[in-house]
Amino acid sequence: MSLTRTENLEILMKYLPPPFSALTHGGTESLCEIRIRAEKPVVLVFPDRNGFLTDSGRITYFYSENLLCISRQEIENIFVKMCGCSVHSITDNIARGFITLEAGIRVGLYGTAVIREGRITSVRNIDGLNIRIPEERPNCSAPLIEKLFAREIPNTIICGPPMSGKTTVLRDLCRCLSDERLKKVAVIDERCEMAGYNLGFNTDVLKGYPKAEGISIAVRTLSPDVIVCDEIGSLEEADKLCEAFNSGVSFIVTMHCRSLAELKRRPQFCRIFECGAVNACVFLDRDTFEIKETVRLGE
Repeated sequence: MSLTRTENLEILMKYLPPPFSALTHGGTESLCEIRIRAEKPVVLVFPDRNGFLTDSGRITYFYSENLLCISRQEIENIFVKMCGCSVHSITDNIARGFITLEAGIRVGLYGTAVIREGRITSVRNIDGLNIRIPEERPNCSAPLIEKLFAREIPNTIICGPPMSGKTTVLRDLCRCLSDERLKKVAVIDERCEMAGYNLGFNTDVLKGYPKAEGISIAVRTLSPDVIVCDEIGSLEEADKLCEAFNSGVSFIVTMHCRSLAELKRRPQFCRIFECGAVNACVFLDRDTFEIKETVRLGE
């Protein structure tokens, strides 16, 4: 089921203190993030400005003395609620800096890292939560479908800085390729951000699978036409995409970067490019959430 941004805010109310209920009363249709930091004012992030909540639960765009601040204990209470009162059951996600709520609402978190044998195994004394508010934008991928996917499915990397709409476009592409092009789509949804949305009737979603392992499983067991995954971040994941390419499977993935020059400095891109697997790169504009540039490689 796909939810609007307002409906996602209503979901959040069962985790947040009463002053946050002001967010469901209008004026937040374009709200992107809620940033909660211990002993500091709550910040509301909109595409064109930042806002705040007052102690009385009112939205304001001016910094003042009566802004809502959340204590460390309150952050801990919110965090425990978001974990379903079972923090230990999602320790791996917490160690990677996030938890995922219903409808694909992602909450970034930070505090004091617990390190064992050289790697982060958990986080204690949570100091901050960054709540991303997702939304569905039906047919936002239509220009991309028309420009790149009219006759084939090129191996494509969708690029942009944080909050530029990469995941939103990726969801809509899944639905279009599944329902309109009748392609078999396999989504590797490591952070469970995509499964709560309409990804199409011909789409298989591997929820919670690490991307590298999920790509291998999808190729071996699901015979997909295309593999889709968000935020390729490791060389191991890039290697698995090369293996998929050499198995005759197309892919559509995202990466964080603002330009082709930045992308070429990413080791993951270099690995995929060297094996000849990349056909096109799409760059999104953070200010407009629209396609800024499409680059066909090898042309």
